[in-house]
Amino acid sequence: MVWLVLLLAAFGCVVNLGHAQLLWAQRANLSPADSLAMHRMLAWDIGYFVAAFVLIVLCAGCILRQGWARIPLRAACGALVLWALASGGMMLAQWPQFEHSSADALAQFGHDALLRQAVVHARRVYRMTLVLKAAAIPVLLWLTWQLGLPVVRGQFRRRR
Repeated sequence: MVWLVLLLAAFGCVVNLGHAQLLWAQRANLSPADSLAMHRMLAWDIGYFVAAFVLIVLCAGCILRQGWARIPLRAACGALVLWALASGGMMLAQWPQFEHSSADALAQFGHDALLRQAVVHARRVYRMTLVLKAAAIPVLLWLTWQLGLPVVRGQFRRRR
């Protein structure tokens, strides 16, 4: 299961780095107000990138059975559960507004095939994100529990 977390964290690094590069490439074309919003998005991208990189290091340490990585990975998995609950809850709370806005966009610009496709894609991504967050919670809780078992604890090497 640690391999799965490692792969997803690596994917998160790539996605956030790519998004940050796209934002940075557009910096010259922005107004001052848009520039401030872009800097906020860049800060989030950098924050997510750093968090995903730390998670990669912790996962690699656990895969190599390094004692220093077990407890921090347990804490990181717990934090990810809390993050999935909080962000998923916010997404669920905003679901009616999102559905209403996307339905309005389809009604107003429904004749534009490209916009219609973008709205349908956005709805699909929103739903899939909610499903993945819901699926991640029990998996991360299970991993947190497993990393705390005495049998698993004994498999990790202590620092000398």
